[in-house]
Amino acid sequence: MEPDGTGFLAETAQLVSAVGRAMGATLRNFVRRPVTVRYPTIKRVYPDRFRGILALTYDSETGEENCIGCRLCEYICPPQVIKVEMLKAEKRNFAKTFTLELYACEFCELCVQVCPTDAIIMMKSFDLATADRRELLLDKDRLHALGLQFPPSWATGNRLRDMQAPPKPAKAAAKGEAKESAE
Repeated sequence: MEPDGTGFLAETAQLVSAVGRAMGATLRNFVRRPVTVRYPTIKRVYPDRFRGILALTYDSETGEENCIGCRLCEYICPPQVIKVEMLKAEKRNFAKTFTLELYACEFCELCVQVCPTDAIIMMKSFDLATADRRELLLDKDRLHALGLQFPPSWATGNRLRDMQAPPKPAKAAAKGEAKESAE
């Protein structure tokens, strides 16, 4: 410390300045109206990339379920909350049973990413609150109903895999590079 006391005055000035800035922020926010969404009467608009609860889908052309019972989602699930039994049929396989323990799901989206048929997707909603945990043990019928009830998220397994693939070069640019390398 300096013997003349200038260090003490400088620190005091810094402290007063910091308290003044903090009080100014408090006063500015004190007169501002609060931003409150009156849920559930007013629904919040979700961002485009919002991913909420999981659901199963149907094929829009044939009306059949998309799940082929391959069990990839079951194998990749970190908390092991998905259970699938496959039913072999003549044309293709189906999921005989599909259960999801939503109360223990981490919403990591790995099951969506590995699904080859985009059978399991994430929805743009989280509105599945309940006081009973047994209602969050979802079977195949309930997962299909959720898929019809809420709008789907942008992220399906095929779209996510396409994003991870390296970009394809433009055809004209690729032909031009081939000619230059040949010369």
